[in-house]
Amino acid sequence: MISHLPAILLQAATVADTMDIGEQVEKTLTATEKLLEAATDAGFVLLKIIITFAACWFLIRIINHLMRKFFAAQTKKQRLAMTQRKAKTLNSITSSVVKYVIYFIGIFTVLTFIGVDPKSMLVVASAGSVAIGLGAQSVVTDMLEGFFILFEDHYAVGDIVTIQNITGTVESVTLRSTKIRDPQGCVHIIPNGSVGTVTNMCREFINAVVTVGVSYDASIDHVLEILRDEMELTKDMEDILETPVIVGVTGLDDSAVTVKIVAKCRVKTNISVEAELRRRIKNRLDKEGIEIPFPQRTLHIVQQKEG
Repeated sequence: MISHLPAILLQAATVADTMDIGEQVEKTLTATEKLLEAATDAGFVLLKIIITFAACWFLIRIINHLMRKFFAAQTKKQRLAMTQRKAKTLNSITSSVVKYVIYFIGIFTVLTFIGVDPKSMLVVASAGSVAIGLGAQSVVTDMLEGFFILFEDHYAVGDIVTIQNITGTVESVTLRSTKIRDPQGCVHIIPNGSVGTVTNMCREFINAVVTVGVSYDASIDHVLEILRDEMELTKDMEDILETPVIVGVTGLDDSAVTVKIVAKCRVKTNISVEAELRRRIKNRLDKEGIEIPFPQRTLHIVQQKEG
């Protein structure tokens, strides 16, 4: 019996080792299953997040398309028709508001997917709104000013305006800011709260102003008569609303007598009208033999006597 004891102990040890290996394998399989389950859950959550943001982006595109069609239809109504500039501005603002609202709902939904309690999010949102109201007063001011800009129709998309010494075309108006592109192509983004004084050059009409310098040797009364006759011939220019007015002599400069001409024309056409008027005036004065002088200086050379 004693002689068989080592074999019995060896067999018991082998059985124990086998049990330990089985337990380790079982634990490994359990850990692997849990890891796969966690990875699967994370994958589903990630897929939900991607689908949510994709749905938000797609919904924004659809709503913006419908809003563009709606405002375009408003401009074609027979009664109480909305102007195109007003429609573009309203479309710009509503698109901005829709984008913020939909993305806010999307972020709120994503947080619920992650496991954040909606009640706690409401509490945080309430506290955050108070903090934002205290710390971001300029944002609130910008949004209020944006509302009044829209309500009082200070300017609209497509208008040429001067704001803070910046002149350009309004590309977009939101509740937060106004985007202007100047003649050099640079884009200026101005917060609505700091807009201040606005010069709008797209209301009903704009004046084209041309100044002409003629020689002191010419009869100024004859020059004015020629210019009046030439301005009567501008009726073929569709952009001019009324016959241009000869204001008269506005300056006696060093080398020329300056005459100013003002033409009432359609908005956004003043630059082209001014160029055309200058061309016609130059051709007419050349035909009449009236000189348009250039700056000249007379030099007096004094010779000193020797001795």
